[in-house]
Amino acid sequence: MRARVGYENEELVKELGEKTALLIYDIPYPPKASRKELAPWFSWYDWATSKLRALGYPIQYSVVLIDEKNIPLVKQIVVQIDEKRQSLNKAFGFNIPEPHISVVRFRVEDKESAEALFLLVKAILMESLKTFIEHVEEQLREGRDKTKLQKRVREFLSRLRKQDFLNLLLRDPELRRLALQLEILTA
Repeated sequence: MRARVGYENEELVKELGEKTALLIYDIPYPPKASRKELAPWFSWYDWATSKLRALGYPIQYSVVLIDEKNIPLVKQIVVQIDEKRQSLNKAFGFNIPEPHISVVRFRVEDKESAEALFLLVKAILMESLKTFIEHVEEQLREGRDKTKLQKRVREFLSRLRKQDFLNLLLRDPELRRLALQLEILTA
């Protein structure tokens, strides 16, 4: 039996079905060589992928569900990524190939598909929160510096909120409870 969304999330399912697009990217990874030699390339790769993943809900490696209104922002980031790539090629003599970054607009045709997409996004957010909660609990048991943990929790939640174009962390009761649990752990 397949999971269903609750009544309180019907509006979210509708929003998700109407205003989403997929951001699909393939950023060239450095070849096998001395990591020290290619440190700028690795740094560029990490920076580029983090910029793209921060635009929405990462639902798979190199696939991010974004709000359609963020498409102009994607174009700006693609330009920044390519400018840095060209700069690295020139400064370090690299031959970093062009990244492939595409946006696919779509409309979810039926309610079941929109619900499945919603449940996927919710599950990914829920898993991220639960994993981070477990990590923080482990760090607290080990007696780690609570001030540093508080800072990491704030940064983590801030990053999640920036990606959360549907405001699921506020609108979904289960996700809101997990986010509050995380904040309470380090209070």
